[in-house]
Amino acid sequence: MGRGVPVDRRIGVGAVLVLAGTLAGTGLVAAWLAVPPTVAGTRTVARLAPAPLSLPSGWFVRPGSVADATPDRLDLAIPWGDLVGGSDPTRMRVTVTRAPETEAPLSPARRYARFLTAETQPQPEGLMRRRFRAGTPFEGEDLYLAQADGSRFAARCATGSVPDPEAACLSEVRVGNLSLRLRFAADRLSSWSAALDGLERIFAASP
Repeated sequence: MGRGVPVDRRIGVGAVLVLAGTLAGTGLVAAWLAVPPTVAGTRTVARLAPAPLSLPSGWFVRPGSVADATPDRLDLAIPWGDLVGGSDPTRMRVTVTRAPETEAPLSPARRYARFLTAETQPQPEGLMRRRFRAGTPFEGEDLYLAQADGSRFAARCATGSVPDPEAACLSEVRVGNLSLRLRFAADRLSSWSAALDGLERIFAASP
């Protein structure tokens, strides 16, 4: 009986050490999973635009896949700092596809006209806010237009709480023969012009 106590003690101490190691390991794994891996270098996409696009590898949503595995679509997350300057690490989500071959697409103001109220509200940075009528497919969103008709830029933004505030706004712009579908936070609307300039700089590759 006298020698049984140290054995029990050793078992207890061992169990505590194993538990502590498990918790520490779990913490390290959780911390590793919480930080997205940094991918260095660039990747070239050759078949989507008239000229090859050379883009930072860290922008790709699935950095481990082959860039041209889906030649008609790219899913990117571009840091705002790379679009408008600075070091802001938060990202705009960008889906890139080939633009449809239409001669004269409707401006956003005309496309959504039958769903909008007559109210117009001037906003900073040259934007105009229009509200969607209740009962329409876009109820709960506002439409923001640049240059009155939105042909330069337009975005639909949710007016209430959304599951992902960083994707509250949706915009579709065309750069050359590419169509860009953008998702971003509503507080980024004030940077629309600088962000659009950045997107045009990145994607307007010469054929």
